[in-house]
Parts: sequence; C-alpha cells; structure tokens
Amino acid sequence: MRNRILNYSIALVVLAGLAGMLFLSRHSTMNQAMGQSQQAKKSQQWEYCYVSGPYTYETANNWKVSISYGGATQMADTDLTGVAALNKLGAEGWELVSAIDEALGQGQPSKTRFILKRPKI
Repeated sequence: MRNRILNYSIALVVLAGLAGMLFLSRHSTMNQAMGQSQQAKKSQQWEYCYVSGPYTYETANNWKVSISYGGATQMADTDLTGVAALNKLGAEGWELVSAIDEALGQGQPSKTRFILKRPKI
C-alpha cells in the first residue's frame, strides 16, 4: 500500500512538472511572437498621398484630380466621383484612410479630398 501511494505521488509530481514546462514553453513562445510583432510595428514607416477633386476641364466629361505625394503634384484622369483615380492608386499599393467632402457653395459641386497611405518603400 505504501509503495502504491509513493508511485502515485511520484507520477503526480512528474505530471505537474511536465504541465509546468509546457505552460512556460508556450508563454515564452507567445511573448517572443508579440515582441517581434511590436518591433515590426515600431519600425514600419508610411508615406502619404493627398488627392483633391474631382475637377472638370474643358468639357463636362473630362474629369481630373490633383494627386500630391513626395513633394510633387500631378493631375490624373478620373470620373465624376474620383473613384477611377482611387482605384489606380489602390493598384499601386495605396490605402484610403480618410475622405472629406466639402461643400463649395450653392449650385456648385462638392469638392472631395482623400488621404491615402502605403508602407514606405
């Protein structure tokens, strides 16, 4: 009887030790993964793009937007809503982060401003 209690006690201590090692191993792995993830976030840098418009030029169907990034500004073809230009920028890796619709006055179309970002290359 005494040997049986001793065997059960030893088995219980071994199981508790294994469970503790498993817990500490998982905890350590999760901390390393979180630390690497936080480090990646800290080192990530972004570049931003500012798009305003759309504006009409020459004819009612000739819509353009003004795109500014990296200190340069250019005009790009788009549609009445500006979505065509946004789709093109999206294909280049830009992500829309903000849109502001500004009423210019009675009888005039509103002016929309878009701010986009992408990871700095």
